[in-house]
Amino acid sequence: MKNHFIVLLLILLTAPEYTGAAVMDSVITTIVPPAAIVKAIPSSKNNSVINPENGFQSGLEAIFNIKTNGDDNTYDFILSGSIDTLEGVRNAYVMNNEKLYLMLANKDRLPEANAVFDIMSGSPSKNPNIIAYPVINTSSFDIKPLNYKGELCCRILSGNIQDMNISQIISNIPLLNTYSIGEDSAGVYEAVITLNIYRKP
Repeated sequence: MKNHFIVLLLILLTAPEYTGAAVMDSVITTIVPPAAIVKAIPSSKNNSVINPENGFQSGLEAIFNIKTNGDDNTYDFILSGSIDTLEGVRNAYVMNNEKLYLMLANKDRLPEANAVFDIMSGSPSKNPNIIAYPVINTSSFDIKPLNYKGELCCRILSGNIQDMNISQIISNIPLLNTYSIGEDSAGVYEAVITLNIYRKP
């Protein structure tokens, strides 16, 4: 009997102590919004019609709004471009005589990769279903062509502005020998322009 009493006493001494009649948690939360937000702004200049005689069009423009909590020391603001070809997605930007051009590819009759390489050669001659147009910068922001992560693209210097509209403007006159009334099939020609914001290490 004495042993039972000692065991019972040990259990009571080692048992957790409860003083409350009920337990309730109260959870508090707060939300950290995205540090960088990009929105594409639709515009009438997202689309144009090409003159079949000479390849001229009325000018194209892609507009993005950027809101960030940082500046050029915090982020890299990069515009990249892509087109679809029979061999997959290719970079839409190309340099020719130290000028930046954007290639537009026929969406209905995809070009071959050889057509891309022909334009990239610097002396275009045969490139069916791709047309290249000059990229112009009339923005108040500094937009520079450069290689970023191995791809030709455009870097935007924000000038430490944290809420801004960025435009990528495409001129209306095609790069010589990239439009051909005989080789470029009728259809929709397009490029996808993407604005990327990369946080610096």
